Amino acid sequence: MRVTDYSAQASGAHRSPVSEADQRFLWAFEDCALPESLWTHLAHIRIAWICLNLAPPAEALTRIRQGILRYNTEVLHRRHKYHETVTVAFTHIIADRMQDRECWTDFAERISDLLNPGNPVLLRYYSKDRLMSDAARADFVAPDLEEIPVLVDR
Repeated sequence: MRVTDYSAQASGAHRSPVSEADQRFLWAFEDCALPESLWTHLAHIRIAWICLNLAPPAEALTRIRQGILRYNTEVLHRRHKYHETVTVAFTHIIADRMQDRECWTDFAERISDLLNPGNPVLLRYYSKDRLMSDAARADFVAPDLEEIPVLVDR
């Protein structure tokens, strides 16, 4: 199920950095046509980056959340694996790191700390017990170590 493309609205006076390849990646994800083997941690971040470039942050977060829930349900058959706090916190962090008109490959090169499984970035903001709790999986839980960046319109 494709969602409206807000790139013209979100980009304002400048051109959106979302390429045709990024748009096809998003569509494959939203249509649940993205192969499971491609649904990696990097893919989660790319989807968030694309959505944040196409819509205001609150709308992008809704699109990200709904897309992951649908993909987990329809493709992975593991809806229970969805983690609300991880989704929301990563969206805030990704939005905070974005630069105007920066393409995906340039962004991906700058965010190695978000990609490093040996140094989980969310543990800077959350204690492990809080982040891994059932409450954090079901609903967004505020961090207990450091505030996450605020989602703001760019």
